[in-house]
Amino acid sequence: MPRIPHRDSTVLIIQSQMKQYRVPFFTRLGDLLRADGISLRVAYGELPQKDGRDDEAELPPDLGLNVNPYRLFSQRILYHPLLRAVAGADLVIAEQANRYLLNYLLVILSVLGCKRVAFWGLGENKDEGRSEFSEWVRRQVASKVDWWFAYTTGTKAYLTSNGVSERKITVVSNAVDTREFSYQLAAIDEREVAKERQRFKIQDHDPVGLFVGALLPDKGLDMLLESANLIKESLPNFHLIIVGGGPEEKMVESAAQRLPWMHFVGPKFGREKALFFKMANALLLPGRVGLVVLDAFAAGLPLITVDVPYHGPEMEYLANGENGLVAENYASAYASQVVTLFSSASLQGKLRQAALEAGGMYSIDAMVGSFREGIHACLRLGALGFNPN
Repeated sequence: MPRIPHRDSTVLIIQSQMKQYRVPFFTRLGDLLRADGISLRVAYGELPQKDGRDDEAELPPDLGLNVNPYRLFSQRILYHPLLRAVAGADLVIAEQANRYLLNYLLVILSVLGCKRVAFWGLGENKDEGRSEFSEWVRRQVASKVDWWFAYTTGTKAYLTSNGVSERKITVVSNAVDTREFSYQLAAIDEREVAKERQRFKIQDHDPVGLFVGALLPDKGLDMLLESANLIKESLPNFHLIIVGGGPEEKMVESAAQRLPWMHFVGPKFGREKALFFKMANALLLPGRVGLVVLDAFAAGLPLITVDVPYHGPEMEYLANGENGLVAENYASAYASQVVTLFSSASLQGKLRQAALEAGGMYSIDAMVGSFREGIHACLRLGALGFNPN
């Protein structure tokens, strides 16, 4: 390996919390950087209280740095006490978030040339209820750091439209560990699937819709339940399985208790989650779509969602009519799309094949590789005296 001018550098990545789906990414990134002579530490905090999703995780002590952030103004502002770790790092990569107080210090240090700083994230905040002032701040700060790790090409387009030089953006194609998920899917045979379907009193040819995700208001759970009843009217043997946890859990659980064809199973991970994907004919998500689209691709499941402005950037991976479907944002239109899919074996086959092919385009290994290249490019800035602006 040729000599790397920034060997023995230290990179600090700051996360608000550690999720299970991020552990493989940070572990592999740390291994690759270590082989390059670069040390990685990932600092993250804990939620002040459980939110029902049961998806928190920890990193190994040599990689992770667990901190207890200070929470101000009813937790709207967070301060991570990481000044010593920041001082010892050659590059600090922080989540792009207005509410993280430490980010403003990092931006100042970057502007003054005292510290190499990068952001990573989704770019534009499309959440409902976002404030115009908050978005203005987001746009002003975006161009003030040394480098960007953009979730998708759409994120890159947003950044360049707000003054960020294209030369200091790495598109990482945000992903999860679908390779491990694919292994789990392949290890489940039809006998196990049939036994699980029998447990829920689902017959061999009954169409099954699956919801997987956090039970949050932006996931369209009200519409899912309303649409499910409409689907049931057209397809009497239809079943719906809901996997996940969160604030909307009581509403979902109440509906499942009333309806024998609706099955709420709570949060599931790994092989347990894979089994439900194997039982289903389509992934039903009439709300915000994020990384779950990659699980759908890995399982060869068409994802059916709705046209809303607050999807995650990973919605870019879904092509309407090719590897999934996008319905208008009301219950009868959504139900109609589901019924059309479940009534056509040829359409299901076409979307399934395209979903599997799309899954091969987005992997955690590709994401790790892109992130590694971006880290090297950013660390080279000082060594080469290069100003990307």
